[in-house]
Amino acid sequence: MNAWTRLGARDRRAVTFGALILVPALAFSLLVQPYRRARAELRDRVTEQRGLLARELALVAAADRLPSDLKDAARSLAGLRPRCLPGRDPLGATAALVGIVGDEARRHSVLLESIESRAAEGAGGGLVAVRIEVRGRSDLEGFLGWIRSLETGARLLRIDGLTVGRSDAGSEVDSLDTETLLLAAVIRGYVLGGGTP
Repeated sequence: MNAWTRLGARDRRAVTFGALILVPALAFSLLVQPYRRARAELRDRVTEQRGLLARELALVAAADRLPSDLKDAARSLAGLRPRCLPGRDPLGATAALVGIVGDEARRHSVLLESIESRAAEGAGGGLVAVRIEVRGRSDLEGFLGWIRSLETGARLLRIDGLTVGRSDAGSEVDSLDTETLLLAAVIRGYVLGGGTP
């Protein structure tokens, strides 16, 4: 108190004015902002818990439909099994995919020069996707027949990438000659219930 009385009137006004500015600023940063943050976090948690409760209540309400839904899913899965690659694991499925692609290539006079397998990956729903990369040569008719047979065959196959180019680029081709095409493709097949890749 002694220091306060020693200050001049002008200094007392400056200190009072500074305190009037500093006290609300400190109160805002130390009290109001933490309160607002805590309230926003609480509001977010309540919203999240309400959403979780709504999903759980919907699941409880659907509990009596679960056995019939499970039978429908099993039926759909059984219908999908013939379209998947044979084999119980990704390695066996990859071998089956190589066999299918190679057999179709031979049937359509496509000369496969290399076949390389790629890492298997989960495709969701109990499916594991296996991939191979092939490179080869063919004429246009053989190439189109091979692609058509892969797309319309009994197995569910997907061509992820396809590159086609001329093998004799830069040379004159006689109109009676058959043009040879270079091709590269990434082909994916699926195995049902395979082991984890």
